[in-house]
Amino acid sequence: MRPSFIQLCAAILSFTGSLFFPAFCLVFLSGCAAPGPKYLNLSYPAAHPVKDKHQSVGLSRFNDKRPDSAKGRVGYRQLWGDKQEIFAVTGQDLSAVMTRVFRTFLEQSGFSVVLLPPWPATAEGVSRMPQEFTHVFAADINRFACRAVKTGVTTEMTLIIDVTFHQGTPDKGRLSIIPVVLTLERTELVFSRKKLETFINDAIEEIFVKAFPSL
Repeated sequence: MRPSFIQLCAAILSFTGSLFFPAFCLVFLSGCAAPGPKYLNLSYPAAHPVKDKHQSVGLSRFNDKRPDSAKGRVGYRQLWGDKQEIFAVTGQDLSAVMTRVFRTFLEQSGFSVVLLPPWPATAEGVSRMPQEFTHVFAADINRFACRAVKTGVTTEMTLIIDVTFHQGTPDKGRLSIIPVVLTLERTELVFSRKKLETFINDAIEEIFVKAFPSL
């Protein structure tokens, strides 16, 4: 029978008497993972004070346009061989999650948000929206994927988010199309679901602020 990794650690420790090696063992084991899905809780991370809500905006559900992708899946972590950890959002519905997170962003920007059914992303479609809305919003999720590769005790992560926002101003019949693409890389010595959530949530905040710096 082949000895387990823990047994090998114990054997080498008894031989070397080193204080460094058990620390290495702990780091190595903390970076190990079992294949299977990991569910992520995505949220708007900025704890800004909520401004007085004196304007109303309309928001329709984000449209997930990613081809050939399970609608809750947002990436994976490559382990050993062909083993993978699958990353998915809680509830298995990225459109619903991104709509909820963007609503929080709008509310923290001082807007009262009303959820709307899908509306035509054209100037004519905007002009037909209720005039009491300062703006109406919709968005297409074109890409949203995190690829992580375990390399020894570290994990290399690459995140790509590509979203096209539609911002309408009903009283002017004006439509703005705002594409935002963000690519980020990060290396983690000890990988965890919480660190991945923080990585993605920070990126979502950056996407929103880039798209709407004046809100």
